[in-house]
Amino acid sequence: MANTSVLASAPRSRTSDVVALMKPRVMALAVFTALVAFMVAPGKLDPLHATLAMLAIAAGAGAAGMLNMWRDADIDALMSRTAVRHFELSRPSLHDIFVRIARPEPEAPTDA
Repeated sequence: MANTSVLASAPRSRTSDVVALMKPRVMALAVFTALVAFMVAPGKLDPLHATLAMLAIAAGAGAAGMLNMWRDADIDALMSRTAVRHFELSRPSLHDIFVRIARPEPEAPTDA
């Protein structure tokens, strides 16, 4: 039976491309590991510091996933297991996505 879901046929946005690059399953594993470590650690941890640490761990894991995808793009294209990780040719390259993240589009000039 064919998948006729609207979501399946809708084009992915830039945000969903970035989230996919961050390898959310790996991020979740890193965050879960940190959560367990915080729970079994001796003493009392401030909830604010624990939350900030978890956010930093998630950001670090996501950044590592993005760098891994960018660095191994040529190798991943050759392996059958990882060949599906690449975006269609019409999508921007991983390098273009990194450049867009690092340099947001300039604001439109205002008439003064």
